[in-house]
Amino acid sequence: MALTEPLTFMHLRLSAGEIEAARALAAELGIPVAPAVRRLIREAAAQRRQPPPASPSTRVDTELNLHLLVAIEQVIALIESFVPGGPGTAQRLLPEAVLAAQRRMELEGEA
Repeated sequence: MALTEPLTFMHLRLSAGEIEAARALAAELGIPVAPAVRRLIREAAAQRRQPPPASPSTRVDTELNLHLLVAIEQVIALIESFVPGGPGTAQRLLPEAVLAAQRRMELEGEA
């Protein structure tokens, strides 16, 4: 059920620890407890909408991908140094390579 107007009251059952934490937050912010709790709820809701921070494994994956990309570029440069057509051959063949990769991904998806 969607609310069109803000609620003017809400009953919450909080543990003694939660009440103490709410009071401590209110004192830290220099505001009453109710606005402190509302602020905490808004911040928690905003955090849930944000993507989680990159995990260490994600950073490692990104670094590995960068190293792989550099290695691939080195191989391309090496190959272009002795193939007919020389530098730029890989760039000219890129559209065909993209189509071939897409076909391969489609075939893998069917398997």
